[in-house]
Amino acid sequence: MHTQHNTRSSLFLIELIIAILFFSLGSAICVQAFVKAHTLTAQAQDLSFASSTVSSAASALKYTDGAPDQFRDFFPGAAFDGDDISVCYDGSYAACEAADAVYTLRIHTGPIDGGRSATIRMDDRDGTAIYELQLTLPDL
Repeated sequence: MHTQHNTRSSLFLIELIIAILFFSLGSAICVQAFVKAHTLTAQAQDLSFASSTVSSAASALKYTDGAPDQFRDFFPGAAFDGDDISVCYDGSYAACEAADAVYTLRIHTGPIDGGRSATIRMDDRDGTAIYELQLTLPDL
């Protein structure tokens, strides 16, 4: 009678399966960490762009008094609609047409006692505010 001894090979196979399982779990965790890091980097870039653009718009609004011709010197793509100004940007943060916009700078001005108020905000494609600034500008 011939008995087969394959316990050594089945033990090796079980160890191999367990090792593959641990490596799979480890790689899944690493991939999630890299995706989260990429997402946070993209959000930080958006916030940096939005804050610097909103600050630039606040300075331009202050020093041009909101006059369309002067304001367009700083923001060539600016569109004026009464007390509202909008400037559109694409995904690489370059000025573009409204149809291609990923980000939109919106400025709303209005009179208040002794001056004007301005709300300047950068919105993403969904209309969610990335960064917003409230200003009070004195009458000149």
